Amino acid sequence: MILIFDALVTNWAALLAIVVISYGAHHLLTARRKHYPPGPAASLLIGNLMQMHGDHTEILFKEWAAKFGDIVYIRILNRPMVILSDLQATRDLLEKRSSIYSDRPRFVLFSELMGWHSASTHVRYGPRFRKHRRFIQQIFNQRAAMAFHPLQERETLVLLENLIQDPDAFTKHFKRFAASTIFSITYGHSITSLDDTFLKLVEDATALTVASGSPAATIVDFFPALRHIPTWAPFAGFKRQAIETRKAVDKMMNVPFDMVKKEMRAGSQVRPCFTSTLLEMHCEPNKGGGGSGSEDEQDIKGAAGTLYAAAEDTTVAVMQTFLLAMTWHPDVFAKAQEEVDTLLGGGAGVAARLPTLEDRGALPYLECVLKEVLRWNPPVPLGMPHRVMEDDVYRGYHIPMGTTVVANIFAILHSCDQPDVFRPERHEAVSPLPDPREVVFGFGRRICPGRHFAESSVWCMMANIVATLIVSRTAEDSETSGVPELKVTPGFVRHPKPFACTIRPRSPAFAALIQEAKLHQEI
Repeated sequence: MILIFDALVTNWAALLAIVVISYGAHHLLTARRKHYPPGPAASLLIGNLMQMHGDHTEILFKEWAAKFGDIVYIRILNRPMVILSDLQATRDLLEKRSSIYSDRPRFVLFSELMGWHSASTHVRYGPRFRKHRRFIQQIFNQRAAMAFHPLQERETLVLLENLIQDPDAFTKHFKRFAASTIFSITYGHSITSLDDTFLKLVEDATALTVASGSPAATIVDFFPALRHIPTWAPFAGFKRQAIETRKAVDKMMNVPFDMVKKEMRAGSQVRPCFTSTLLEMHCEPNKGGGGSGSEDEQDIKGAAGTLYAAAEDTTVAVMQTFLLAMTWHPDVFAKAQEEVDTLLGGGAGVAARLPTLEDRGALPYLECVLKEVLRWNPPVPLGMPHRVMEDDVYRGYHIPMGTTVVANIFAILHSCDQPDVFRPERHEAVSPLPDPREVVFGFGRRICPGRHFAESSVWCMMANIVATLIVSRTAEDSETSGVPELKVTPGFVRHPKPFACTIRPRSPAFAALIQEAKLHQEI
């Protein structure tokens, strides 16, 4: 048995070596001399693979941009990649030439092994992508998203109450807010507890997905043939991981979707939601859709599942960054609080009411705080990769068909004076800097369709935290002078590393105002 196992290992290792050499040789034999953008020198077979070191690729790409220019060309094995670190170049390609830059790279692990082919963020550009986009735009366009303001304000009151009762669990409270708002819209279900079954499903699926690696960055993405190897074989760890992840993702998407269908078929009182509305519009009326194989039904399920996957983790990351910034910069928090007090008539006593989304235009400094939070620590620093669908030439550089194109959002937003310093004032008056709100949600036809909803959710939480709470360093941290360095977790989404802070109501009167507003919402 040992000899047989050794032979299998040797054969699989030899097979992998042959695949690597074949891909490298194919690239060398078929590549014509083109004027590609500049970039770091690549090795013969593996390209720039060994140079992709460290946990924060966005920082490495920013360093390459400083050395080679804002348009950098690299090769990962046989796959070309262009990294854009300039806003103008990014808009020229991903927006002005969106007809050929709106495809996605081949996410073998995600789309084929995990079964996310029906989720709109992973649909290749074409009729099906436009169909999913249309589904989501019906609910989340800027005008339609205003209908969700009462929901966002109601869930914000629950957030404030939870922060007062259990301030140390602020991250969990942000997760509950994100889950409850999106689940209410998508499936008509409110999440009132951290122990909610649906919240647990999402957390399990998210954790396994993050552990699987970033899209277009796993070994099977570069060697698609490896998806056929058996799960027991060497180098098949990615496949075993994908199988477990797929089970969790399928459960996350199927359980709430099937709940809505069951209620519709039973004639139960179903709260109008994204899923029920689309099922009634595109499938059998009042019966929760056609058969499970219906393409429309599968597309609706995929679009619904995508809504949560795209919103939860990024919303939490932004709110963690906001809370950290307010903890480290009490002067900024005090200035924002003074602005809110002036509008609402609060201060030493208590305001007559809490801020609502209708007040947004009257709080310009808070808007600067939101912009700076997004600029200082963009939640998705490299966005989602694009793929060019035909050969292109830009600024005299050849960009071959099939190239993965990445916009380094982190580099674009950190191209300013003292980029690591949190300073909302940089966005006051007429600022020459790009508006982070127009950068962090992506570009062109792949821009996040839920951006208006996501942005208003974050603003509503920020405004009410500023209005009612005191956020400060802990007693131990207060003894440390200066502002610490921002440290973030590695991964597709940039979260601040765990930190401690003190959260308490400004006074008993403010705590009472929250309870009064919450009671009024329930009437």
